[in-house]
Amino acid sequence: MALVKATLTNVSVADAAPVEVLFNPTEYSITTNMNYPDISVPGLRVPLLQFVRGEAKTLQVELFLDQSDTGESLNERLLALRSFVTIASDLHAPPVCRFAWGETTFTGVIAEFSEKFAMFDEAGKVLRARVTLKLKSYEPADLQYREINQNSPDRTKTRAVREGDRIDLIAAEEYGDPSYWPVLARANGLDRPRLLRAGDLLEIPPL
Repeated sequence: MALVKATLTNVSVADAAPVEVLFNPTEYSITTNMNYPDISVPGLRVPLLQFVRGEAKTLQVELFLDQSDTGESLNERLLALRSFVTIASDLHAPPVCRFAWGETTFTGVIAEFSEKFAMFDEAGKVLRARVTLKLKSYEPADLQYREINQNSPDRTKTRAVREGDRIDLIAAEEYGDPSYWPVLARANGLDRPRLLRAGDLLEIPPL
């Protein structure tokens, strides 16, 4: 089995160092699903299909870590990989990551993560491991809305931060969904969006 280098990079953090792994390029899978629920209509032999929404693409890969030739522990790289399924305090969620192998890239969040350890030294250090990942593709909400709402008027307004305001609550009030808080953070250059000060003016861009 030929193994080549691949990387996983945290794209939620600027200039994050990639984590190198080994990958078997002979096979990997990407799955795309579309949501078409049945709509029953009296008198018709078969129900109608109504498109509702697309669903996230999924990529499943098996990655390899091997230090059996040097005897060095894999703990540092295993911890780096586990960080992709650890909730980041500033994001309130695990980070978005990019899997890259040659010219193939896939950006998403890790929905499933499993580890299997295959070789150890006399002291119990892990020397060889397999990590299986299932990634779901990720695209920021503002970019998606920009694609489907290109004819909307370009109106931007400002809002004063009130005592007790949180960026996710402001997003819920302005856009109807708290998950759009990154739109506000990017528009206002907020490196620490949780720390809003009463009286500050926030720019509220259109979606």
